[in-house]
Amino acid sequence: MKKLLVLLFPLVALLVMSVVTGCGASKTYVDQAVSDERARAQADVDAVEKDVAANKAEMDKLAALTKQLETKTNMAINEAKGFENYIVIWEATINFPFDSYELTVEAKDFLDQGGDMMVANPKAIMELAGYTDPTGDAAYNMMLGDKRAAAAKYYLVDSYGVSLFRIFNMSYGETKAQSGDTGGVKYSQQRKVTLKLWGPQK
Repeated sequence: MKKLLVLLFPLVALLVMSVVTGCGASKTYVDQAVSDERARAQADVDAVEKDVAANKAEMDKLAALTKQLETKTNMAINEAKGFENYIVIWEATINFPFDSYELTVEAKDFLDQGGDMMVANPKAIMELAGYTDPTGDAAYNMMLGDKRAAAAKYYLVDSYGVSLFRIFNMSYGETKAQSGDTGGVKYSQQRKVTLKLWGPQK
């Protein structure tokens, strides 16, 4: 209503001035002008009210999403309680051929051990970290390390039905690699994925 009054004020002032200065505007003209201005003002008010309604709907939607996020966060926190007491209950290292993320027979043997332990310990979680030797492009090696860890992860999922949320994989690429086959760790030993099974301390 205040919006309408503000919009009508200039027109009223103009009409008053016209009468005072003797412009001789007819009653029909005045009525039409007032009617047109009132229609425009009402349209503006309707538009504002529509915007307010739309904003309220967006605010309600945002509030609902925030509540959902809070609920999920609380659930995650509750699920995480007790993990501070987890310890490494089993670990192993699997190696890969040069520039490859294909699992070898020996690698699968170690993964089978880890899979059996995950089945026997349903609260345990697996940590997989992929590595490469220092040769090649750093970005490529980071991707290769990730593919190696992912290969181990999906072997456990496919072969043992382990839920994805129980396995965490990451890549270090060449960031922790040592250069030189002589006097240092051999390159073949750096093309690897480390496996750590974390479980509740008994």
